[in-house]
Amino acid sequence: MLQTYDPNKVNVAFNNRQLRMFGDSLFTLARDEANVSLKKGVKGDSTYVVNANKAGKLTITLQQESPDVAWLEQQAEKLTKGNLAITDANDSGTLFFAQNVMIEKLPDRARAKDAADVSIVFIIPDIHIS
Repeated sequence: MLQTYDPNKVNVAFNNRQLRMFGDSLFTLARDEANVSLKKGVKGDSTYVVNANKAGKLTITLQQESPDVAWLEQQAEKLTKGNLAITDANDSGTLFFAQNVMIEKLPDRARAKDAADVSIVFIIPDIHIS
């Protein structure tokens, strides 16, 4: 079955501000650790160990001229904790929401022949996809 992906149907918001002017990528959401590991005994017996750590990071990429870059830099400097929301109408309305999210550090700045993308990393204490 052929599906159509439309990046215009994906939205990312931090503290109720919808972020704009994404670069070559919208975002990458990843947990810090695996959900489950396998413990092997000396005789080859196995036990699954469920990891309680559900923390992770969301990395977004904005164009250097996005007005949200300066705003996010201010939030990073103020050590602002906030809400993060992602909606994706491509996946039947997939929604991700997290509270007490912080920006990991000021984004790196680069200037070159072409306009550089700016990567901003949010630290998320608890990732749950609904």
